[in-house]
Amino acid sequence: MNNNSPFKKLPIAVAIIALHAGSANAAVELMDGKLKIGGAVMQGWQGPIELEGSGRVTGADDDGGSGFHRLRYALTIDAQVTDDISVFAELAEEPNDFNTDAGFDQFGIAQDLAWIQADLGNGTLVRLGNIITTAMPFLRYSDGAAVQSNPFIGNTPVDMITAEQGIWALGSSELAGGNSITWDVGVSTPDFLTDTTDQGKYNYQGRGTFNFDNGLSFGAGVVKTTGDLTCSGGVCVRDDGAAFNSLIGLGDGDNYQFATRGPSQVNHVAIVPGVDALIYQLDVQYKTDVVMAHAFYGQAEDDFSWADQGGGYRPLTATFSDEDAEMSYWGVEGQFYVTPKIYLASRYTLSENETGSVSSDNELTRLQVAAGYWYADNVLIKAEYVTQEEDALSGGQNVDGTGSAEWDGVLLEASVSW
Repeated sequence: MNNNSPFKKLPIAVAIIALHAGSANAAVELMDGKLKIGGAVMQGWQGPIELEGSGRVTGADDDGGSGFHRLRYALTIDAQVTDDISVFAELAEEPNDFNTDAGFDQFGIAQDLAWIQADLGNGTLVRLGNIITTAMPFLRYSDGAAVQSNPFIGNTPVDMITAEQGIWALGSSELAGGNSITWDVGVSTPDFLTDTTDQGKYNYQGRGTFNFDNGLSFGAGVVKTTGDLTCSGGVCVRDDGAAFNSLIGLGDGDNYQFATRGPSQVNHVAIVPGVDALIYQLDVQYKTDVVMAHAFYGQAEDDFSWADQGGGYRPLTATFSDEDAEMSYWGVEGQFYVTPKIYLASRYTLSENETGSVSSDNELTRLQVAAGYWYADNVLIKAEYVTQEEDALSGGQNVDGTGSAEWDGVLLEASVSW
């Protein structure tokens, strides 16, 4: 394996700590190392992705052509203010995120992640600012230009992850025999922007891992959101008219594009709105410099559902119903380095809509097969084949509730970090 690659630098489970930090050894250092400036750039290309199936949503999405994606880029700044206080900020332009839908300039660079960090010693950090909200203990995730910790080009359709405002404590400890543990806990308001509404309330999260010296690890994570809605006549809304409480139920973007729709959250399963939700995930992983094998199982439930349009079909909308939503999901993935610079990887993910009486036509699956080549320490080229199938009541956003839909495609990606 490439000894300087981000795969080597992301410690097991402490990927949460290092996510978006880039390649520190390649960053530009100023002021005797107290100020480090790094960054990342990613360019993607995809072949035709066509939406097929009797229950597919209709429109120009049915027939997609090949093309280059918008380039993603990010600038990271890490300043050591005192011996124990530092500041981190990532300024990024991510066209596969919510830029356009949220009303931002679609070509604008904006704060994507930032915090003030206090090092309390003994492996304990406290961060105040943006926190990464997720139940996933082991992160291999593409976010804008930060893609090199992910052996694939896309994420999974069940990644429960977002960024919010709050306080975050993280720690790691070495145990006897070379074993170790990691943990993190956080409290946040359920928005990346400012939210002081009574209905916003707070989100709570916690994760932990136990890591054996031989590469075997066990992990668990939980997130609790505590939002509320006002309901009348079976229809529920926020008083301020906002479409969401927490965005954790929609992941944080993907790198697959249909002909006319974007951003690409249309490929994420949409069952749990994230209003008053409980999400937990259990993981087991084996990882060395040559091989990685990872399996996970998760459950998510909410006291509210997206509006029901009949037969248990709940498309993503700005209105909700006062009915419990529930889903289960699992996945397996593996990566093998054929040479120190070339790897092969595969991932399979399945989710089930278990809301109310829904018990059939409720599955969504995604298969990804990928290969990667480290051209240099911080230059990665990837190729991937992906296929996704969505049942009528799966919570997939590419079906209309009457039948199934499926799509597949081939993608290429080149990324540089420093």
